[in-house]
Amino acid sequence: MGSRRRGSSIRIAAATVAVMGVVLVACFGSAYATRTVKLASHISIKSDHNTTFTGRVTSSNAACEDARKVTLYTTTKLKLGTAKTNKHGDWKITASGFAGISLHHFFAKVAKLSSGTAGTIYVCKAATSKTIPF
Repeated sequence: MGSRRRGSSIRIAAATVAVMGVVLVACFGSAYATRTVKLASHISIKSDHNTTFTGRVTSSNAACEDARKVTLYTTTKLKLGTAKTNKHGDWKITASGFAGISLHHFFAKVAKLSSGTAGTIYVCKAATSKTIPF
């Protein structure tokens, strides 16, 4: 009879430890959870009617303006080039070797960027500029 009680006591102790573990994870686990903050981005585009296009990426968080990848496209989805923004969000792309450039319309896209470490992850959302004629 003693071994039955001992086995029952071990099961009760194991169940108690398991319940305590679940309670601890529920109470303290959320304090260490990763939080994601999504930030809007905006991109402008202009051209002085030559093959150089410029613009600026802006956001409510300055970290979303520096080192962002910008790609220039025609409305026919032809990719003309890429650039990285400077610390102010400025970018510049010169399209080269493109016959008939004056017949097209253009837009720029800035890619999504995620950064951060455990705790808070910042996601700078992608954005597309307005379309402009040459």
